[in-house]
Amino acid sequence: MKNKLLPAVLIGAAIGAALSLIDKNTRSTVMSSTKDLKYYAQNPNEAKEKLTSDAGDSSKVQSLKDEVMFWKDTIQEIRQNNPELEESIKDAKDTFMKKREQKQLN
Repeated sequence: MKNKLLPAVLIGAAIGAALSLIDKNTRSTVMSSTKDLKYYAQNPNEAKEKLTSDAGDSSKVQSLKDEVMFWKDTIQEIRQNNPELEESIKDAKDTFMKKREQKQLN
C-alpha cells in the first residue's frame, strides 16, 4: 500500500489556499506580494540592498539586549537583598509542582 499522507496534505493545502482567496483583502495582499517578489527576482541587487539596510538596524537589538540586562540585574539585586523572598518563591514553586504531579496521577 502506498503512503497517501503527503498527497492528501498537499491537496488539502491547495484547497485551503484556494478557499482563502475568496476574501478580497487576502487576494489583493497575495497579488501585491507576488508583484514584489517578481520585481525583486528581476532586480536581485535591490533585494540585496534592502536586506542589508534592514539588517543594519541594530538599535532594536541593542535596546532589547539592554532591557534584558536591566531585568537580569534587577532580579540579581532582589536575590541578594531578599533571600527570604527567593526561598518563598522556591517553596511556592515546589508546592505547585507537587499539586500538579498529584493531579496527573489522578
